[in-house]
Amino acid sequence: MIAVFLGAGFSAPAGVPLASQLFDTRPDVDRITRQQLVDRVLHRWNDWKDATGRSPEEYLADLQTGGGAAWQDAQRYVGLVIALAMGHLELVGLNTTLVRHNLNRTTRVQTHEAFWTTIFRKTDDISVLTTNYDILPERGIRHERRPRVPRPGFHYGWGPEQLAGGGYPSYSHIQKISIAGTVPVYKLHGSVSWSYRNGHLVRYHDCRPAIRGDAAIVAPVTAKTLPAYLEPVWTNAKRALSSSRTWLVVGYSLPEYDVLVRELLEGSARDPVVHVFDPDPGAAQRFRSLLGDRTVVPHNGLPDGISDLEEVLSLKSLQNTRQQQRTAGGASRRS
Repeated sequence: MIAVFLGAGFSAPAGVPLASQLFDTRPDVDRITRQQLVDRVLHRWNDWKDATGRSPEEYLADLQTGGGAAWQDAQRYVGLVIALAMGHLELVGLNTTLVRHNLNRTTRVQTHEAFWTTIFRKTDDISVLTTNYDILPERGIRHERRPRVPRPGFHYGWGPEQLAGGGYPSYSHIQKISIAGTVPVYKLHGSVSWSYRNGHLVRYHDCRPAIRGDAAIVAPVTAKTLPAYLEPVWTNAKRALSSSRTWLVVGYSLPEYDVLVRELLEGSARDPVVHVFDPDPGAAQRFRSLLGDRTVVPHNGLPDGISDLEEVLSLKSLQNTRQQQRTAGGASRRS
């Protein structure tokens, strides 16, 4: 089993902003109410930044402590910005509308398609963990098996399921879809396609929760707390990490403030070889410091690191073959 851990750097080639970039530009939106939300959030952020000179993560942590309308606005804004990167605005009838933000389509990101193709040409015995809210992993792995690509399809850790939501916002002919793949995807901080409603986590086939303002996400604050509805995700993620002897960490810098993820990784590291794909050489060093005597191998970030990825997977395949041969030989001798 291989564990693939995706951080914000993985999504950057698709135009998804890092936490430090969330307030850098004014997003284009499709409704007056959402424009008013953007105006309120950016006005508050600019005032706070001018007064303190501190980071977006610290700003969000400050809002979380205070709670109230400003914190609710900020959460809605974060989800909306990520959802906007998943679709695009076009005219539907006479209204400008955010469309094509569903997960049953390809990423259209050359780097991501090359990444997944490199992996699935070698193996589909993987699990995927991510701290990102976007639906790029789902789009990359596909919602159901695509043998010729190759893509094995994904599920969220509980096997096949029908996702909520029909056509949105005005396509009544678009039906609900089912996910029926073999690769589990564990979204540690929630998703722009998930909503927590009436005591239940509802998973949609598109980003409507983030667009309407109730996405089930853990905002990028400096001191995260884990909602109860995400605890099963983390339990399954820990199990996947613990059973994997090879970790591929892509675009995750292991920030000091991400205490919950640090504890998850440290507590799940039985004896993995950790391959860190990141343009910052300091990322691999932080993994060495966290994981102690485990083997940590640095690589270039994507797309440059894809050639290294192929070598890593080829070595893993060779190791598996030798292990199978040793097992078969031992069984033969015993018989």
